[in-house]
Amino acid sequence: MRQEHDIRLAYINTLLDSGYTRLLEGTENPTIGYIVGGVTKGSTMHEDETHYDFRSRYERTSRKINHYAQFKELWCKYAEKAPLYNDYDGHRLSGVGTWIHKGKISFDLVQHFHNLDEATQQANQRKEIAIWDCKNQKEITL
Repeated sequence: MRQEHDIRLAYINTLLDSGYTRLLEGTENPTIGYIVGGVTKGSTMHEDETHYDFRSRYERTSRKINHYAQFKELWCKYAEKAPLYNDYDGHRLSGVGTWIHKGKISFDLVQHFHNLDEATQQANQRKEIAIWDCKNQKEITL
């Protein structure tokens, strides 16, 4: 039951705040360090639940339910992979990150770094265009 609660929280926060990060050990939207995506290939879905992709064959099924179902499927896909990329010495805690850009919700397997140089180096190796500064709650373009 807790997993369903966590997914719903991720869904709501993504839609309300344009993004969300949950690390494997349970931290939500860290307030220190840096988030670097690109651990694996990301996925996207449409932000707008009225998009034609979410229309049901049955009138009784709401678009919002279909929208949440797709979010849940993608969230679980990345949450399942997160333990494979966790560095247990605490330098690279992995997790799932979402953000909204140009009408799409992006999903990514992310890692949390405490050191800006290490985060930047990893982001450059992964060909990321930005990292997230947790303390200042802003994107750092590379």
